[in-house]
Amino acid sequence: MTLNVGQDFKQRWLATPLAVRQVYLDDLARICDLLQPEMDSHKWLEQDQRAIVESESRIKQGYLDYQAELLAAKRLRERLALEAKLAAKRAEEAAKIAAFEAEQQRKQQAQNQLLAVLRQQQAQALTTYIARYQKNPEQNYPHFNKAFKVPDTSMLSELESVRLRLELEAESVIEAKVAELRRMLQAAAKEEIALALKNSAFSDAKNAPETQQDQPEQQPDASK
Repeated sequence: MTLNVGQDFKQRWLATPLAVRQVYLDDLARICDLLQPEMDSHKWLEQDQRAIVESESRIKQGYLDYQAELLAAKRLRERLALEAKLAAKRAEEAAKIAAFEAEQQRKQQAQNQLLAVLRQQQAQALTTYIARYQKNPEQNYPHFNKAFKVPDTSMLSELESVRLRLELEAESVIEAKVAELRRMLQAAAKEEIALALKNSAFSDAKNAPETQQDQPEQQPDASK
């Protein structure tokens, strides 16, 4: 007697769940028992009917368990893939935030350097302006009446007034430059934040109503 299992038996057998394979092996062993000379065929047939029902139930349950295992494995792969994707996105967002903070720090340093240069220029201009009003050395002018001589205290008071006015004007110019730089930095920061949000996973924020832009800072009055 030849057992015809088909040409693709190996592939089908390897694709069969282990629990179902065991059922087939048990059925094969039961069939082999019938070949024993001492086996009672009538008794074997009675047991075979019950074994067939039990085998069908075991096979059905084996396939159900196998499908459940496949589904669990698929969900695990999807969860691991999602976690890896989220980790990569978090790393990308962290890199963007670090780059943004570094850029802001660089801009702040550039602003501080510019302010230092402006203060130095204003101080030099103030020094040059005050130097023009230094007291001239006393000389004898016989052709002028002493009544027209300007007292030293009056001259010093006038110079002090000029110095105070120049300092106020310098502070006003510096404050105006600082306010202008702040507005430029705020505008650049808003553009970079909007671009970062647009390219991030939180792009749903695009559909939200745009917030009202901050009111520009008022420039200090140079005349005060």
